[in-house]
Amino acid sequence: MAKNPNVKIYVCHHKQSPYIKNECIIPIQVGRALSNTELEYCIGDDTGDNISHKNKSWCELTAIYWAWKNDEADYYGLMHYRRYLSLKSHGDYNVINRLNDDIINEHKLDPESIRSICEGQDIITGPIWNVHPVGLPWKVMSNYDQYALDHYKKDLDVIVEIVKEKYPKYYLALLESMYSTSCFFANIAIMKREYYHEYCEFLFGVLEEAESKVDISSYDSYQSRIWGFIAERLVNAYVLFARREHKGIKISTAGLMYLAEAPVIDKELILKGISDKKKEEKILLDETINICMSFDDKYYPHASATIESILDNSNENQRINFHILCDKNLSNEKRDLLLLELKSNVQIKFVEIDPDLFISLPLNRSYISLNTYYRLVIHKVLQDVDKIIYLDSDMICLDDIAKLWLEPLDGKCIGASLDEGGLLQTRRLILGADNNYFNAGMIVFDLKVIREKYEDVFNDYMINFYVNNREISLQDQDILNITFKNEAKILPLKWNVNSRMFTANDLERKYSMQQESETLLDIGILHYTDRRKPWTLTCVHPLKDFYWKYRKKNPHAPMSEQDKLIERYAGKISYRISGGFILTKVFGIEFKLNKAIIGKLLRAFKINF
Repeated sequence: MAKNPNVKIYVCHHKQSPYIKNECIIPIQVGRALSNTELEYCIGDDTGDNISHKNKSWCELTAIYWAWKNDEADYYGLMHYRRYLSLKSHGDYNVINRLNDDIINEHKLDPESIRSICEGQDIITGPIWNVHPVGLPWKVMSNYDQYALDHYKKDLDVIVEIVKEKYPKYYLALLESMYSTSCFFANIAIMKREYYHEYCEFLFGVLEEAESKVDISSYDSYQSRIWGFIAERLVNAYVLFARREHKGIKISTAGLMYLAEAPVIDKELILKGISDKKKEEKILLDETINICMSFDDKYYPHASATIESILDNSNENQRINFHILCDKNLSNEKRDLLLLELKSNVQIKFVEIDPDLFISLPLNRSYISLNTYYRLVIHKVLQDVDKIIYLDSDMICLDDIAKLWLEPLDGKCIGASLDEGGLLQTRRLILGADNNYFNAGMIVFDLKVIREKYEDVFNDYMINFYVNNREISLQDQDILNITFKNEAKILPLKWNVNSRMFTANDLERKYSMQQESETLLDIGILHYTDRRKPWTLTCVHPLKDFYWKYRKKNPHAPMSEQDKLIERYAGKISYRISGGFILTKVFGIEFKLNKAIIGKLLRAFKINF
């Protein structure tokens, strides 16, 4: 066992980003041969024996190859500029929003800790996770099936045949890996020299053979990253092989950190922008603005806050018709309450929907009801309406809704804003690299255009669901994105300001942090998008008070004692999961509680967490 080993862990960068750089961690610019920009804090993958020019399809493998061919070390490793191993743990996942000495020391990424940990191990991988489609953790599947779902199965079949014919000693391990339902991802690992070199001989031997047999000329920019995707499967196979082949080998897993830079939130400026809008003269249109919502008794208080916010920020004389798609779960009592004290220019109409139409569609989030699908029939049940704005019931309008009504759709069927994890969702549904996956919380439907372009778009919705059933995880939002992938006009982000704009977002989205910052100074509609809604005790949203402001405007949605407690203490209690325990922070003091204790507390206080 080498004492004080020479450890070199290469962190792949392709754009300017926060970084760690020390004796053991080396930032490397991948694809430098193709780049017009040289990152001054990085070494390049384009010197010596290299494949830098292949980076578009070989991804991080250009760094693995460069280290193999050009550097000497006792241990070699790979990480990414947004994904770092956490050597303090065995499988934990942490989202961080900065890289500083505290983070480096806490997660044992300082040189002394790295060397000490590597001394006792031969291979360290990222966390082992179950394999499943994005957003469907209960649909566990094999690595082979998951690759076939997200990529082109034929390419993986080529790999399997090459290994069988030319690298037979790895064949059994590859099959075991392909049909396993767990793996580590992103090619992140640290290996002792002898294993790293053995792995590279296997990896690049297989991929160079496959490159000559697979035509990727028609692949989009995402699917063109084929060799990086396949390498994720091969490194898992190699670790299984090494465990069997090399007796006494020491293999362990580490945790993973995801660097999601948090936006700089100037709450005072944000509130000023909202206040300034309040002073603006409101638009008065000759036409009626149609708004559609769908909710039940449980969501009645929240929907009433949405309605109050729309009316409060509109011209007092603007004609607005609310069309509520509902079933028996919106009681007559709640319907009557909504109709009380309406001004003559505001109408609320209830449209009965048959829930049996949607009985086969999934509900895979606890806070989602069947109502979310009812918008799929608005073109049928609102025959006298040509245009309508659909809004979820966890939204608060902070600008004149007439501005949204006037947004041009340019002949498209719908208008919507980009989703907070749109790139990830686009890949999951294989919609193409140029697709704009939208969030369905706010959609402007041009029903006239929809009726002209589709004989009955509901049939298209259902066909798209059944054809893509294994990939549907975001209910109607997925169905709408598939159906209207070429018929959606992307509207400004201000009309669907999601909760992740206010915190570190670990999801890949299509808009930039600059766009986020600009949007927060011009908020149109707030969308409380995560589980921690304003009416839950763990809500930390900096603008949650707007929900309570409009909730209390409706005298017919009175605040319970529980509501008052939550309004007062929301954000004072938070939690995170670590090592099988729930670490709960109450007024800044952290307690370690197991799930049984949390359950007792919830039952005792009947509080929404």
